[in-house]
Amino acid sequence: MQAEALQSNVVSESVRAFLSFTTEDKPLVDALRAQIGQQHPQVELLDHAVTDSYEEDWKRECARKIGRSAMLICLVGAKTHRSEAVAWEIDHGLSLGKRIVAVNLTATGVRVPEVLVRNAIKPRQGIAGMVLTPASAPVLEREAHGHSR
Repeated sequence: MQAEALQSNVVSESVRAFLSFTTEDKPLVDALRAQIGQQHPQVELLDHAVTDSYEEDWKRECARKIGRSAMLICLVGAKTHRSEAVAWEIDHGLSLGKRIVAVNLTATGVRVPEVLVRNAIKPRQGIAGMVLTPASAPVLEREAHGHSR
């Protein structure tokens, strides 16, 4: 995984983010989760994997977790553009007015999911510390509307 170094910002309040990704990317996601946990213990990362099928129970649980989160981070890998579940999570986050940040999991070019293209959200390379702090809201708002920093 090609990731930028996380900045060591001191943040006293906790930040909750929902991670949207495909199961094929789980090893990369686990590595990212461990890195964030070590460097930013105030960050709580939520997700809800599709286990059996794309069911209403799954949607209900994801909706609850997305609703509890301050933002949604879409982790873009090689097959993310094919995932109906990721598209649904992003659409739901947008419908709730959540900040959406997309992050490429690999250094190589991957196809950007249509839901991100449609909403002018461009994936960034790696996660910088500003993504994970409450003080980052103005920057994240620009990113959520497709403007890069």
